[in-house]
Amino acid sequence: MDPNRELSDYSPTIELWVRNFVETMDSDPEVGDRSGDCPLGVKIIFDGYGYNEETGEDDDKNIVSIALFIHKDSLNGEEFPKHELTPWGLVHRPEEEVCIYAYYNYEDDFVDFNLFEEDDSKLDHEFVYQLIRDLEIGNYKS
Repeated sequence: MDPNRELSDYSPTIELWVRNFVETMDSDPEVGDRSGDCPLGVKIIFDGYGYNEETGEDDDKNIVSIALFIHKDSLNGEEFPKHELTPWGLVHRPEEEVCIYAYYNYEDDFVDFNLFEEDDSKLDHEFVYQLIRDLEIGNYKS
């Protein structure tokens, strides 16, 4: 990581993680698929396809939606803690993790994602920025 980069500028790291996941995931994933590569301590899942204006459905396979979870204990060097599941999906834990939603457009080779806000997590922003930075450079606890 560039030491001159602002701590809060985690965009290149998230983009790299999304690209690596999308490039390595199964070719015909189901929602919830975790087949792509991701860093230890991070959970990335396929969340569906993009909205298709012609069909009115989320079936545009040129765009994939990704949910990326970073847990407050992601640096412990262990697998990401399991989520509670419901029939509609997994239960997000804002007190323990941040969820960043990202989209990858195959046609334009473009990654887009939200910078997390107060509604996405109860974790302190500076803590999350430092956590992402430490995950990027591999500062795991033994």
